[in-house]
Amino acid sequence: MTHKQGGKITSSHTTVTELSGEVVGFLEKCETVSKISIGVLINSAEASGSIWTVKIIDEQNCVLVKTTQKSTNQELRFYTNSPEARQNAKLELSEFVRNKRWKLRFGSHINIT
Repeated sequence: MTHKQGGKITSSHTTVTELSGEVVGFLEKCETVSKISIGVLINSAEASGSIWTVKIIDEQNCVLVKTTQKSTNQELRFYTNSPEARQNAKLELSEFVRNKRWKLRFGSHINIT
């Protein structure tokens, strides 16, 4: 576990997994990303092996990135100044994840009314 803070990072929680640290490091370099919020670490009862997984989910005003490393999950959110910038950042992130040969997934929130 490492700590990330300052720059574009806005939350007081700074502990990240190795995988989340690499994703945050990449997002910090993206010109279109204005801020990054780091969520808490969640230990899962299910061990997912050694495959690192990144899931990208659109939210109303940001992008939710869920990372899974072994049995530890973490949520990150990043913000941009426009929908076009958000789309460009998602494309750049997905290319980064593919180049690293990590498992990449996309998802969406289901609104139940």
